[in-house]
Amino acid sequence: MKQEHGFSLIELMVSLVVLLIVVASATAALVQAQHATDGVALMANTQENLRAGMHFITRDLAQAGEGIPPAGISLPNNAAGVSAVKRPGTGGNFVETDGLTTYTLLPVITPGSQLGQVAKSVNPQTGAILTGINTDVINILYADNTLIDPAGNNLNSYPIVQAAPAVPVCAGTINATGLTVALAAGCFQMPGAPTPIAIGNLILFTNQNGTALEYVTGVAGQVITFAAGDPAGLNQTGFPNGTVAKLANSGGGFPPTTIQRVWMVTYYIDSTTNASKPQLIRQVNYPAYPTVAAATNPPQQIADCLENLGFSYDISSSTAPAGTYAIGPGDAPQSVLPDTPAQFRAVNVFLAGRSEYTYLGSTQPQYFRNNLSTQVSLRSMAFQNQFNTTPVP
Repeated sequence: MKQEHGFSLIELMVSLVVLLIVVASATAALVQAQHATDGVALMANTQENLRAGMHFITRDLAQAGEGIPPAGISLPNNAAGVSAVKRPGTGGNFVETDGLTTYTLLPVITPGSQLGQVAKSVNPQTGAILTGINTDVINILYADNTLIDPAGNNLNSYPIVQAAPAVPVCAGTINATGLTVALAAGCFQMPGAPTPIAIGNLILFTNQNGTALEYVTGVAGQVITFAAGDPAGLNQTGFPNGTVAKLANSGGGFPPTTIQRVWMVTYYIDSTTNASKPQLIRQVNYPAYPTVAAATNPPQQIADCLENLGFSYDISSSTAPAGTYAIGPGDAPQSVLPDTPAQFRAVNVFLAGRSEYTYLGSTQPQYFRNNLSTQVSLRSMAFQNQFNTTPVP
């Protein structure tokens, strides 16, 4: 009789145990690899958000002060030196570091230490919203040098009124109260390009008597209107200081006056719209005219899950010797009166954020967190001799 061959029960059980060990090891390796992949993706997402936000902020800071008088732009204010101009990003007015005095000159950079919304995070285990400190706000001002008409003229190429023998002759007009400006088509053909002049724009008036800033409320042909009641509070025709009317000569009429479009860019954290995913907001000018429902410059969400936004400043102090500034000349959250933001030479930017989703590869769910920081020199303000030396006899 022929003998049959096969596996014994013991051999089969040993084989199954070995197979289970191999499968378990492979499965554990796959799960570990999946967790590693998830972790890399979450960290990359966090880094991408931070880099996107930093890119926009540094780009605007690099342009800060372009075409703006170093001392700033005059704001409408009453006989007591009080201005009611609204500040984007805070819901309040432009106020000095003492918290009481309002700005009468709008600086190139307006600091806002802890004036922003409260930083918020999320408990990864419970989903509860956690609150922290107030974030910072910053307002950045620069002129638009890209606005041209079909003939290649910039908005500020010629004065609004330019008589012969000057060429070309610009027979424009400025209303005595600053309500309207009519431009001569041969000197600038409205509305310009690539981004036409529109409601919500800010227009800077400049002549030998000073500066003034107004908010565009209407555009019709060659006429720009600056009606009262604008959301910025800039078109204050009755104020004794800082208005277009105050740029006129004492005997009436205006000296040669140019106008230029200005961008006011504001960065702040919005932690109320979606408290679980705070957003970094880039706001250009003011959000609405005349109501929020008719917003002309809606806020832009440029990064999600940001948990902190901070700014500090390098200050060329006029009152304190080097190294003795009360709040640190190289890392001050704001200037201390009598120093002003006109003495800022560089801006230090700090962004902190977390991953959009929790990481599940640890014993408990958790978020990945990261931060970025950089320094931006204000190219239109940074060129000042800070190496004062006594000549050798």
